[in-house]
Amino acid sequence: MNILIIRPGALGDTLMLLPALVDLAARAAITFAGRQPGLEFVREYVYQAMDFEGPGWHRLFMERPEEPGLPVSGIDFVVAFFSDEDGSLRHNLKTFVPNAEVHVFPSFPPKGGKVHVARYLSECLRSAGLPVDPQKVWEIARKGTLRKDLRAPPARDKIVLHPGSGDEKKNYPPDFLLRLLGSLCREPALQELRPVVLLGPAENSLCQYFKENASSIKAEIRTCPAKDLLTRLLREAAIYLGHDSGATHLAAMLGTPTVVFFKRTDADQWRPLGPYVRVFKNREAGPELIKEVLSTCSTFLLSCLE
Repeated sequence: MNILIIRPGALGDTLMLLPALVDLAARAAITFAGRQPGLEFVREYVYQAMDFEGPGWHRLFMERPEEPGLPVSGIDFVVAFFSDEDGSLRHNLKTFVPNAEVHVFPSFPPKGGKVHVARYLSECLRSAGLPVDPQKVWEIARKGTLRKDLRAPPARDKIVLHPGSGDEKKNYPPDFLLRLLGSLCREPALQELRPVVLLGPAENSLCQYFKENASSIKAEIRTCPAKDLLTRLLREAAIYLGHDSGATHLAAMLGTPTVVFFKRTDADQWRPLGPYVRVFKNREAGPELIKEVLSTCSTFLLSCLE
């Protein structure tokens, strides 16, 4: 069976589909159309990974679809995750892939619900008729989707702080995060760990702040590492701290002990999936939160590391 799955989105959006792709890949040839940087993390688990920003995919949104069609062929089954209230996207997919069975689902479950996004996506695939077991997918996700395919981890000798996300309203203030990182570095059980501040494209405005203020704790600043370097850094972390972001979801899936702060998004739907995850929801940025994070990190070091 040749399947086309379309899910363009940010890194976290793509990673939420990855457990289902891992489960499905053994029984079907999957062509996945998505966006960078998530595409790079999916590539090794599918038959073909295609950039949705590349040539041809814009035709899905034409009022009158014309030849040539989409840059794929031999597709038996299509599942797309889009808002398609008027049905135009489904109509165009049927036009371009006339011999395929086509299903279009909303990109996310309804807001306020209790269904996790990863589980929602796997249930959509199953309801479309694909051989996906949502319970098995959930177990894959909770164990760390990317963890089982990796060699023994390098020495976990770092505390990695990712202070941003794609939305500033989701983030704690940088001064609080820096106080938190300093407190972790002074904790007796954590003193041997090297602090690293991880900054992505969305954190350009924070770069100068941390360069100027993180020197007192000798924190290393890493900016926009490529896929392999990012993966290695997250695997070298004894502790990772961050908000609801793609890097945080990746850390959890790699099996890294992950502390995640939720301020705006729904933790029930977007909780990072991995074996060692502690979520703090809607907490005030203050001494009590720092105390609880210190306790969590100490527990991680004692009981969670391989």
